[in-house]
Amino acid sequence: MRKRLLDLVPVRSGEGHVTSLMFLYIFSTLTFYYILKPMRSSFFLKNLPSTKLPFAYILTAIFAGTLTTLVFKYSRRLSVVSLLTATNLVIVGTLFYFRSVMGRPIWYLPYVWFVYLQIVSVLQVAQFWLLAGYIYDNRQAKRIYGLLGAGAIAGSIAGSFVPAFLSKTLSTDMKLLIAAGICFVLIALAQIAWRYRRPEADEPGAGRKQEESQDRLVDLLRLVFGSRHLALMVLLVCLTLIASQIAEWQVNNALDRSYRDLGQDKENLIDQFWGRFYFWTNILGITLQLTVTGFVVSRLGIGAAIVFLPGGLLLASIGVFLAPSLSTTALALGSNNVFRYSINRAGFELLYLPLSPAVRKKLKLFVDVFVDRLGRAIAALVILTFNNLRSTSAAAILLTVTSVGVCLALRKAYVNAFREQLARREVDLAEIQRYVTDPQSLRLLVDALDSPHERQILYSLRLLQSARRVDGAGKLLPLLKHASPHVREQAVRTLPALPGNYGQAAEELLKDPSELVRQAAAEYICSVDPAQTADRLRGLLDHKEIDVRVAAARCVASLPSAGLQMTQDYVRGLLSVQGPAAVQARTAGAHLAALLPARESVGLLRELLGDLAPEVVAGAMRAGARAGQLDLVFDVVQKLSERRLRGDARDALLTYGQRITGSLGDILADTGHSLKLRREIPWVLARIPTLRSADILLDNLGAQDPLLRYRVVKALNRLHETKHELPPARPVIAERIYSETRAYYEALALWQPFADKRNSASAHLLESALREKMDQDLEIIFRLLGLQYRQKDIYFAYSALKGSRSDRRAAAIEFLDNLLQKNLKSLILPLLEEPSAERLIDMASRIFGIPPYTREEALRKILERPDVWLKACALHEIGDERITALSDLCRTFSGATDLVVRETAEWALKRVA
Repeated sequence: MRKRLLDLVPVRSGEGHVTSLMFLYIFSTLTFYYILKPMRSSFFLKNLPSTKLPFAYILTAIFAGTLTTLVFKYSRRLSVVSLLTATNLVIVGTLFYFRSVMGRPIWYLPYVWFVYLQIVSVLQVAQFWLLAGYIYDNRQAKRIYGLLGAGAIAGSIAGSFVPAFLSKTLSTDMKLLIAAGICFVLIALAQIAWRYRRPEADEPGAGRKQEESQDRLVDLLRLVFGSRHLALMVLLVCLTLIASQIAEWQVNNALDRSYRDLGQDKENLIDQFWGRFYFWTNILGITLQLTVTGFVVSRLGIGAAIVFLPGGLLLASIGVFLAPSLSTTALALGSNNVFRYSINRAGFELLYLPLSPAVRKKLKLFVDVFVDRLGRAIAALVILTFNNLRSTSAAAILLTVTSVGVCLALRKAYVNAFREQLARREVDLAEIQRYVTDPQSLRLLVDALDSPHERQILYSLRLLQSARRVDGAGKLLPLLKHASPHVREQAVRTLPALPGNYGQAAEELLKDPSELVRQAAAEYICSVDPAQTADRLRGLLDHKEIDVRVAAARCVASLPSAGLQMTQDYVRGLLSVQGPAAVQARTAGAHLAALLPARESVGLLRELLGDLAPEVVAGAMRAGARAGQLDLVFDVVQKLSERRLRGDARDALLTYGQRITGSLGDILADTGHSLKLRREIPWVLARIPTLRSADILLDNLGAQDPLLRYRVVKALNRLHETKHELPPARPVIAERIYSETRAYYEALALWQPFADKRNSASAHLLESALREKMDQDLEIIFRLLGLQYRQKDIYFAYSALKGSRSDRRAAAIEFLDNLLQKNLKSLILPLLEEPSAERLIDMASRIFGIPPYTREEALRKILERPDVWLKACALHEIGDERITALSDLCRTFSGATDLVVRETAEWALKRVA
């Protein structure tokens, strides 16, 4: 039971500590807010009548969003943790200020307090998500943010409990002290959580600069009103926001009237009322979310989900109009709070799905910055105009009736937007699990199966495969006989989406000419009824048709949980099949061989690794890797040298994972293995992101072969991109940067004697090869810099330096001048700034002791280097120019192992003889 509960928590190894901290942070943030939120109304109504509240709403609309934006804008130079610390310290200071002045007759204080709490709530929550963005990457966020949302709900319930049930015990001063104490807790949590930040968070304000939108209001307006779907969404948000603001004022007005003559107890009773109101609406909201929301969305659809909020407000507003009282107004606002954060939120999230991520972001910005303020201001004007419960409820009725109409229109607009997205094949597969909960979306997907276009049908089938209990058999089953084998295969794989058992229809496809269709049919037959899986597999394995037996064998390999015991004789039977199905049978046999006991499995798989058919070898490699047969690792590694099998060998080695990093490291470091094989190892290590992989690659940074060294550096970049803490900071990286910089200067000195434009064709070839060598050295230098500094920054600087725009090149040099340490700056910047090769060669002589070379000296030096292409070019230059003084070198290399070098040396030797 404990293991099952842990499996439900979306936290992986290494994430538990920081996620616990972030859970406590958002819990504390919402606790803080809901302790103070009831005091917003109670303090205001203690000092001013409810008729003055609309002015507070207007002030909130003007100042809250503006001040929050300014705080973020002018805090760019601060790190996130500094911003959070400073904000919480300022909040503590202001809380103590309010604690000292709340008893004084300051006429503007209720307005300031009202707006202040709105600003603080927005700031605290926004800063939490800002911190979370620096700690979690996108993949982690998708898993963990739901859990953090649960922390927010728990915090809102805990916070509202304090004023709801402890108001008689705790004074206003004490609640302010508790809130201040929570701020200190938030500071401590932020400081500890910040230690788990991703490396790119270290640059102050970097993330906020990139994320800050530069969209102007006019551009956002053009975007919103250029789409019927977006315009209706914004209109619905605005209308329901106005109605909910009116409902909140109605409750405050009713409270003001009900507790008007209670004197000093008025503030305490209003605070207690709001605390209990928020406590129970929060509990009802989460209960509704867990029990009813899924049913409404999946059975009634998006139209019903989004109409709950305006519908509930409409009915409650009618109640207020007929019987204006505290209970009816509380019911109206309660329906808003409960539905808004449960059913309505789920429905509204579906409305966002047909939009691209960029449009979603812009729409959210437009709603947060403009619509929210506009709605509050309009609500305030409505309240000022009517100024009593019955009149404002009439306005709310009008608004909610209009909202219901917008919901109906929005349902059609959503269907049209989704239809267009489906036609363009732009459905985000990461969101498909949410699409297939909506009946309208499912109906569109089913209708798309009638398309005359094969690609459209395939696209819809793949989307439907995530759904269950789809009413689409009438359109799906005919596709089992479609002319395209790809459509038939995907149609079979979509059968689990239908309610019922279609095993008989799938059995007819066991004779299909397409292997993929037969495979899909066998998998469906064996999985549609789990209780019968083993019996069905046995029947298919004994089928008279070899094609069916092959399909069944693949099923057994993919369903080890079926519990079938395979025998070596059966596997041998598949391996001995002759005729057109022989290769498929041996491939299936390879998959089954992996299920045998290890002493039998290894021998069979090793035998199949020597098969002449690449498909069989690939199947054996993959099967051995899935079975974890470490005895086969060396055999699989050898296949990296074969182009046809390289991709399958890579996949198999990655399946073994970190268990084989030591073996890969031994092969990489062993010069007894062929260079062709060793050059393939870094690619695999780069995709096993462990400290051991990083250490192995660092140990091989000094490899003699230039291509191998380049691939090692490239693999380290890949590791660093995947896990920013890899590779760890080691002196070998700085040493390698120095060595590669020296190699660049030396290549420049070797290049200089051949830079004369009047040179022969062979000299131009050598000059070009040396220029390519310098370019590669420079790329390696920047790749190594990317391991010590922010990799993206170094990449952008390198791209600008290689580009043709002089302004970007100058900016990149200035950036590097500010970024690099002094010892690196003095070596690298001259390579980028100094146009004179002579001056650079003088610098190479001073710093590295590299002398200027004559033509013959340069050729001798090149032939001492391990680069075989440069050797071949140098030998060609010797032969072309008949440089007899270097004939001894031609004689030496005429026995080289490399074919190109050997043949060029023999040719040059004849020329100089």
